[in-house]
Amino acid sequence: MRLGVSQTAAYQLSINLVIFFLLFAEPLSQLSQTQLPALVDANDGPSVRENLKSVLTLGAFTALGIGSIAGLTLAFGSSIFSSDMAVQALAKEAAPSVFVTVATAIFAVTVDGAMLASRDFNFMLGQGILTMLLQIFLLSTSWCSSISAIFATFTIRLGSYAISSLIRAGLGFGKLGTALRGGITIDGAKVNGAAIKAQPAKASN
Repeated sequence: MRLGVSQTAAYQLSINLVIFFLLFAEPLSQLSQTQLPALVDANDGPSVRENLKSVLTLGAFTALGIGSIAGLTLAFGSSIFSSDMAVQALAKEAAPSVFVTVATAIFAVTVDGAMLASRDFNFMLGQGILTMLLQIFLLSTSWCSSISAIFATFTIRLGSYAISSLIRAGLGFGKLGTALRGGITIDGAKVNGAAIKAQPAKASN
């Protein structure tokens, strides 16, 4: 698709806001990478599940919060960035799509941090290429005829990556999936790392 002057200006305004608010996703990615690698390597299933649940919950709420702020900023603050009424109108029209895009992107970055922690690079690369090709295809169709549609392609790309990564892990594939379904076996029973640390040392004979 080809954008007019006003559409191009509105898109630039919108995408700059998206990029700015995505900076808030980086701490969530780092959060996964601080503890998960050791837990995944130890195949400590219960601890991996607990850690991943906490990170994903935090990521989901953060995504909704930051996404809402991004959408509201564009809807009510576009006049701060442009005095052109046509650009402001187009930016306000794109505000809901920006909200969804930012929210999806922040959650996807949170999931990506967990994938990085599990070092499942082959899947990440393959899935990244597939979703990129999907976005390129969508951008080339007649369906993509507005700024909102352009942001929808980002949402589809990032959302499909996050969903496929979670499904893969949930089905037990990859190092993260193996760890989620695994545990440390002691005397025929699976226990978590915390239980091991809590066990008193046996006195030597």
